[in-house]
Amino acid sequence: MFIIHSICERIVWIVTFFITRVFGSFKAIGKENLKNIPTPLMIISNHVSFLDPMTIGTLFPFFSKYLPITFMAADEFFRNPFLRAFFWLTNTLPANKGKGIDVSLKKPREILKSGGVFLTFPQGKRYLGGEPPKPRRGPAFLALEMPELTILPVFIEMSRGWGIIKILLRKKKITLKVGKPFKLAEVSQSNDPTEVAQNLADEIFKLK
Repeated sequence: MFIIHSICERIVWIVTFFITRVFGSFKAIGKENLKNIPTPLMIISNHVSFLDPMTIGTLFPFFSKYLPITFMAADEFFRNPFLRAFFWLTNTLPANKGKGIDVSLKKPREILKSGGVFLTFPQGKRYLGGEPPKPRRGPAFLALEMPELTILPVFIEMSRGWGIIKILLRKKKITLKVGKPFKLAEVSQSNDPTEVAQNLADEIFKLK
């Protein structure tokens, strides 16, 4: 299955790279922070569009050892058979909302313990401005369970809409700001998941 996920995610990488670089004005700040990152790796980011996971994936080279990157999608998207097939091919996980933290984190925990890469949006939903939503505790539980886990913060800025004029004039601006990778102990001494969740969110929004 790893081979299938790896191949399919690289196909998505090509399509996303083409869309964001040809039809958009793309900029990555802090790419030097992507060099020689230890694994397991948890990428944490704000969430502004459905393209976010794929766009973050293109920060890494096509043949990067950090691909494939696993992330979660809302449960309702899995009701669509076409999206469900896409998610299966790219190893996208359901959020399993309401089933308890152990069920929700089972697969992410397995991926990280095997030395993989997991992308998560601590706010849990798209945030387009104003007061950021209260961060969820899932990423905090993973960070507390695995002190050796490397955490990479990314902040996404993206202008709204994909109108024809924006596409033709490449006015769709996409900026990814990559922070320095860290271990949880470097930013928090707390064992309280709620407090740690806020600490992780703060590291994302420091890049704003």
